[in-house]
Amino acid sequence: MRILVTLGLVLVFRLGTLITIPGASVVQEQYFGQGSFLGILDMLGGGGLTSFSIFALGITPYITASIVVQLLSADVIPPLARLNKQGERGRIKVEKITRIIALFFAVVQAIAIIISLQNSGYITTTGLFSGEEWVDVAIFTLILTAGTFITMFLADQITMKGVGNGTSMIIFTGIVAIIPEKITSSWSFMVPVAEGSALVLGIFNFILFIGLWLLTIYILGFFETSERRIPIQQTGQGLNLVQDEETYLPIKLNPAGIVPVIFASAIITLPPTIAQFFPDSSSARYWVETWFILTHPFGLSLYVFLIISFTYFYSHIMINPEETSENFQKTSTFIMGVKPGKDTETYLVKTLNSMSTIGAAVLTLVAISPYLMTFFGIPESISLGGTSILIMTSVAVDTWEQIQARAIAYEGKLDRPNLVKKFGKFGPTKQIKKKQEGDLIF
Repeated sequence: MRILVTLGLVLVFRLGTLITIPGASVVQEQYFGQGSFLGILDMLGGGGLTSFSIFALGITPYITASIVVQLLSADVIPPLARLNKQGERGRIKVEKITRIIALFFAVVQAIAIIISLQNSGYITTTGLFSGEEWVDVAIFTLILTAGTFITMFLADQITMKGVGNGTSMIIFTGIVAIIPEKITSSWSFMVPVAEGSALVLGIFNFILFIGLWLLTIYILGFFETSERRIPIQQTGQGLNLVQDEETYLPIKLNPAGIVPVIFASAIITLPPTIAQFFPDSSSARYWVETWFILTHPFGLSLYVFLIISFTYFYSHIMINPEETSENFQKTSTFIMGVKPGKDTETYLVKTLNSMSTIGAAVLTLVAISPYLMTFFGIPESISLGGTSILIMTSVAVDTWEQIQARAIAYEGKLDRPNLVKKFGKFGPTKQIKKKQEGDLIF
């Protein structure tokens, strides 16, 4: 039933991305470069920008607001930091603050997108609402803002009543929707209208190109499901006396998941968004629109820096070593071979940093791969962006794991390791048979 609910809500969103805003005409559904301001917004929004649909903004303002709130909650604004530590009640209050900030970003991004598309000649107004341009812009802004909050509602319903994370699923659908177009473009580019050896070579190159796509997805799937297992033990009645079993704490190879790439993509769009409010002839606008794109060395370097920074930052949010160490002491739990208290916290920090280093390296390499491929003569327009592949693979793996978990819970069969205890944000501890130790990655 949850799968049907998810598919139904996704279908509603996809239909919304096909409805152009009343009063506007799309002159041409332009391909926005993956590294451009509009291209990134289109990807994060769910793919509704090319048709200037009612869902053109998608979930992007909410993502931007989430970044701001999480950064300010990291002891920058003490009241927000305290709310984060108040459990479910604090989380609800933080969520309300995030949505209020999302309203502000929705208005700003909507105006910026409208101005940019009008100046570029991608859309024209038909005068349906008024002969005054500012009135039309205001109404378009209202429609786009409403579309954002409808999208947020759909994402919430997917999270609560469907399968997977609603926000990620919205982005996922936009990426999947462009795959057929990418395949068609790749075929047209690589397979020339010819016969003989040129045709055979073109088909071979096309098959090799698709194979690289699939290989990348497979490697990323392995990367997303890999984890380091830290053996733990509990004193008193919780002491594990079964010799053939071992209780452990799992830390994913990439603790931050796909969040750093999404956050970095959202942040890189902020300067070009603000630049849209400057005159076309402004040197500041020209500089921002030239430098803050991923095809420029400066923009690409900033993108890499943001991915690495968010990987470490978000890893320590997802897994708080200090909080985990305190919870261990409260439950008389300890890491085997490590003293409780400060030593446990130090050990977790070092482990988390080492895992984050690997995660940041993989995320960065894959995210910038399309721009590296241009050096080998492969156009950016035919390559499925590294960011897109990362998001698509991560969401698919997470959704599949949720489906498996719900199926197991429904059937009452414990085919996967048993849940032992929860330690705050750290997540569940698990048990494994000792004979599986040879399968561990680290």
